[in-house]
Amino acid sequence: MFKTPPMNVTDLTIETLGPKGDGISAGSRGRVYIDRGLPGDRVQARVRRDAQGIARGEIVQVLEPSPYRQKGPCLHYDHCGSCTLQHLDPKFYRAWKLEMVREAFHNQGLRPKRWMEPVFLGTHNRRRAVFSAMKSRGKIVLGYYRRRSNDITDVDSCLIAEPRLLSMRDTIKPCLNSLLIENQTVDIFLQLVGEAMDIVFTGPIGRRGEPDGAVRETLKILLETHAAIRIGWRAREGDRIETMGSRGVIAATFGDLTVALPAAAFLQPTVEGELALQNAVMQAVPARGTFADLFSGCGTFSGPLLGRGPVDAYESNLAAVKALSKAARTAPLKVFGRDLFGNPLRRSELNRYDAVMFDPPRAGCREQVEEMASARTPLLIGVSCNPATFARDARILCDGGYWLQSLQVIDQFLWSHHVEMVGVFTKKRRH
Repeated sequence: MFKTPPMNVTDLTIETLGPKGDGISAGSRGRVYIDRGLPGDRVQARVRRDAQGIARGEIVQVLEPSPYRQKGPCLHYDHCGSCTLQHLDPKFYRAWKLEMVREAFHNQGLRPKRWMEPVFLGTHNRRRAVFSAMKSRGKIVLGYYRRRSNDITDVDSCLIAEPRLLSMRDTIKPCLNSLLIENQTVDIFLQLVGEAMDIVFTGPIGRRGEPDGAVRETLKILLETHAAIRIGWRAREGDRIETMGSRGVIAATFGDLTVALPAAAFLQPTVEGELALQNAVMQAVPARGTFADLFSGCGTFSGPLLGRGPVDAYESNLAAVKALSKAARTAPLKVFGRDLFGNPLRRSELNRYDAVMFDPPRAGCREQVEEMASARTPLLIGVSCNPATFARDARILCDGGYWLQSLQVIDQFLWSHHVEMVGVFTKKRRH
């Protein structure tokens, strides 16, 4: 029989805030990571070790609050795991995010020649969300998971989501009784592209765990009578998405390029954040040139770059490659399906470009930057959402003969530990 690990209730003083937003108490027994703790807090906390042996604390009572503590503005904050940092004073929150990036680069011995003005975005602008749904004894819960839990918090409001996502969430909820299997969880992806809504269900639906006639009829009604343009389904994350119905094409515009998007296409989470990142990149590239866009996705940066010259886009996701290839048509854009981890662009290939733009996943792209470091490409521009891996990759580039000219923080992940950065690198001249 499984036994829950014992929890000790103890008084702790929190000294620092870790890179994932946990308060850290460093006592005689080692570090304890405390959810929603802040430097200067003195708390009573339940402490247990997780599966990796890390000591984690859950606050029972704040005995003495940090000067940086505020009441989370969301009604659901105490029970919802979507946001983790609403309890931070806004000024401290912004300073902490900037310091987190500075520290990551300082640990690699790097300092940009210029820190660009940071961009911090506000509320009600997240254009995509994943709501989790479950039916238990005929009651539907539709919301977000609690942090480090399989429990779902039913939410009827959200301070980060675009209001139309919440409106669609309210529209979908009454339909779920005929879609869900008792005690089986389904994730519902919603993404707003302009005025069009894309919906993807992931998980078992229908009497046998997959769409049957009754499910298809319910989804058809949802599609025809509400704002959704396309509805898809897949059994598991990573499976091919089957289109259940569509009322047209969902397209995104990047610069002068219009791309018909595949289902659940990856886009920047906010329109404002996308524009800020594009502006940062375009401010760095020359007025004319030949460009490469690595990890191009559906063309977020390829489109604007086309206004300056020919672009070669490299991407491993086949759906994105297909969508971007169709959009290219007469544009000076070539699209290549290529795994840049297993088969990075080589030095001879990189040397063809006046500038290379790269926007890898959170893990960074060590294999690719090792090739880039030895190339003669005069300008490299990196976009990342992980300070640690971006700083690591930047160190490789600088060791290979590049200068880190500038670094800009763009925070479009409000009240989370995630943060975006744009770094500009130029090749040192040989004398």
